[in-house]
Amino acid sequence: MVPTKCHRSIHVLFHFILLIGCLSCAASLAQEIDKTQLKLHYESATKQFNTYEQKYRRTTKTKNVNLSYLQWGDNQNKTKVLIWLHGSLSNAYEFAPFALDLVKIGYRIISIDQYNAGKTPLAPFDASFDDLCIDIKSLMDTLQIQHAIIGGFSRGGYLATNFYKLFPTYVAGLILEDGGSVAFNTSYFKLNKRQLEQKLQEVNLPADIEEKYFGFYNDQFAAYKSLYDDSNKSDQFEILSFLKPLDQKWITYRGQQEYYHMRDSLQMSEAIFGNPNVSKYASSIIKIAPFEIFKQVDIPVLILDAISVHDPMPVYAENKILAEKHSNFIKHIAFENVDHNIHFAYPEQFLKVITKFLNEVKLTTD
Repeated sequence: MVPTKCHRSIHVLFHFILLIGCLSCAASLAQEIDKTQLKLHYESATKQFNTYEQKYRRTTKTKNVNLSYLQWGDNQNKTKVLIWLHGSLSNAYEFAPFALDLVKIGYRIISIDQYNAGKTPLAPFDASFDDLCIDIKSLMDTLQIQHAIIGGFSRGGYLATNFYKLFPTYVAGLILEDGGSVAFNTSYFKLNKRQLEQKLQEVNLPADIEEKYFGFYNDQFAAYKSLYDDSNKSDQFEILSFLKPLDQKWITYRGQQEYYHMRDSLQMSEAIFGNPNVSKYASSIIKIAPFEIFKQVDIPVLILDAISVHDPMPVYAENKILAEKHSNFIKHIAFENVDHNIHFAYPEQFLKVITKFLNEVKLTTD
C-alpha cells in the first residue's frame, strides 16, 4: 500500500499521465508530527517490515532478472492462483491489503515487483513489456503454475493484457483496474491542439515537489519521513518498500519518471506519439492495442473503470463498447467519483467485486 501522503501529493502532478492518482493534493495541510515520536514509528516500522519481508518475500531467477515478489497462501496451490501487477510508482505491496482475504477463499496470491520497482532490479538491457512478460512466464514455469488469473492496476493492467496476448494459455482470467482495456493514447487523441497542450503541461512538476519526491535524502529515516502520512499516526511500515540507497544517499521515486519517459511534457509527448528516442520499455504501454487483442477473447475479463469529473483517462464509452461486444466474457463495472485508483478509494468494494469474480472463474488442473 503506497503511503497516503505520497498518493495525495503525486496525484495532481501526474493526474494527466495516468500514474497513481488517488486523492487530491493535500499533503501541505498535514501537521508535522513530533520528530521523536516519528523516530519511534520508524524504528517500529523497520522491525515490522523486516518480519513481513522474511515471511512473504520470494525471489526467483528468471530469464532476464532475479524477479522479486510477495506471496501469500499455500505455495503448493498451483490451481487457484492470482498474480497481481502493480501500477506506476508502486510495487508488490500495492496488493498487500487484499491478499489474506483472498487466501481465505482458497487463492494463492503472487504480487510481483516489476522492473526497477521494489526489489526487482532493472534488466541489463532496454527490456520491453514483452521481456517482462517472458520473465513472468518463467516464474510461472518455475513454480509449476500452468494457469493463473492475471490482474493489474493502471500500467499493470496493460502489462496483464500484453501477457495475455503473448501467452494466452497461461491466463485463466484477467482483472483490469483502470488500465489495459483501451489503448493508452485514446483519450489524448480525442483532444484538440489547445486541449492537448494543456494536458501535457500538467506533467511538468513544481520544483518543490520535484525535490521532495524525486530528490536525495541523507539517510533512510529522512526518506521515510518524506513519505510518512501525518494524518495517520501509525508505523506505516510499507513505506520502507519504496526506499533505496543510491550514491551514499537514499531515494524514493527518483529515476522513475525517466524510466517511464514521462519526465516532463516533452517526454510525455514523445512517448504518446511514438518518437524513436523512446525506450522499448517506455513505448511498450503505448503499443498495446486491447481491442485487437480481445477480438478473439475466450476467458473471463473483469474491467474496473474509474470515473470522475477529473478523469485522467476518460474511456468509459470505449470500455462499454468492448464489454457489450464480448458480453459472454467481459464484465465492465464503473466506480464513480474516483479519478483512477479504485482499490485505494474504495477498498471494500474493490475486494468484494474481485472476490465475486474469482469465485465465479472456472479453473482447471490441466
